[in-house]
Amino acid sequence: MKHDKLINIINELIDISEIIPRFINNFPEPYKSFGIDKYNITFRGYDKLEKFQNGLESMYKYNKEIADTWTLNKFETDFVSLIRLLKNGKGRCQSKDIELLFENFTKVEIQESEILYELYGAEMNLPKLTLGDFTVYNFDLSITELTERFPYLVHQDLYFSNRKSRYIVGIKVKARDNDKAVEIANKLCETFENVFSYMIADIKHQRTVGIFNFRGWRTTSIVVCNNNSMGFQDKNDISLPVNIDEPFFKDVSQGNDKIWPLITKTQKTEIEIRLLNAIEWIGKAIYDIDLSKSLVQFVFAIEGMLQLNEKSIITPSIVSQLSDWLAFIINDELEQRKKISKYFKDIYQKRSAIAHGAAKTIDIQDLALAMQISKLMIITFLTNKPFCDIKTMEELNKYLTNLKFK
Repeated sequence: MKHDKLINIINELIDISEIIPRFINNFPEPYKSFGIDKYNITFRGYDKLEKFQNGLESMYKYNKEIADTWTLNKFETDFVSLIRLLKNGKGRCQSKDIELLFENFTKVEIQESEILYELYGAEMNLPKLTLGDFTVYNFDLSITELTERFPYLVHQDLYFSNRKSRYIVGIKVKARDNDKAVEIANKLCETFENVFSYMIADIKHQRTVGIFNFRGWRTTSIVVCNNNSMGFQDKNDISLPVNIDEPFFKDVSQGNDKIWPLITKTQKTEIEIRLLNAIEWIGKAIYDIDLSKSLVQFVFAIEGMLQLNEKSIITPSIVSQLSDWLAFIINDELEQRKKISKYFKDIYQKRSAIAHGAAKTIDIQDLALAMQISKLMIITFLTNKPFCDIKTMEELNKYLTNLKFK
């Protein structure tokens, strides 16, 4: 029968659900309840809740078109409605019920929306700047264009009355549900932030560009109290603006021009997926003010990019493979390769000490070195042949093995 697995999920959830006419908030076990009176459906207990959540997510992900264009919360509403309908009707789920559930979602027209966010820490002279599929608007110079495209923005005071930045970043996404459009855009903008952090590469945290994560100028006031005296200190954190229309942010020699389109590319190769993840880890490491966490995230970037089997436990042989590959990727000179390999092993040793709770002093030089070698790795994959043409880990493994034993 078509949709056998999904039918079994629905029928099991019908069997384990309860109808509780009156709301009770003192159940001794965890529960999830939907609706009231005869429209109530409740799942009580860890096992039943787990089955409900697993069933919900299985149904949601089964139809990729639905998962890509609707939120899980919206799907949950109709999913529960189907269980309620069948339970109240004493019926069992059939293929036609699954088809109708999916059809109710897929028949809604897909809309393209441009999601706008305030951008902090940036400055530019242009009315707007395109970075891949992202557009940064100088609000005062672009509001006429935006109003022509989106007439409702004529009431800009309603939508931007509390605006704190001169700059707005927009990203176009397609979805059937506004909440899903925002969910997609939020994830893309998190990557956008991490890419800026990667490119700015300021481990002293004086310059940053952000949407969700931004450190503006601030003063920390400190009072020192003891039996002999009182003291007062001010600590000022400086935030310098970043001119984002500088050519550097699209620099071909750094591969920066290739990163922005990669954020929204739908069909990424295995290497491109790893590359973007590594860039994000580097961006997070640069933004983090905890030196130990930063170092670990720089190493994550290298591991995620070069580890053959991502699920395997890191062993000395894997560390050796990572250090050798890193050296061969970054430099052609024998002595430089030896240094790079040693640098990574030293950094990895500190990463392991941090992970296992051992006391290990991390200083800014450690971070600078980790950032340098991880960024050089990224730049090589973006700009240097044959690395910029390699699509899979199998191809990379074959090339580096042949190179090593040449």
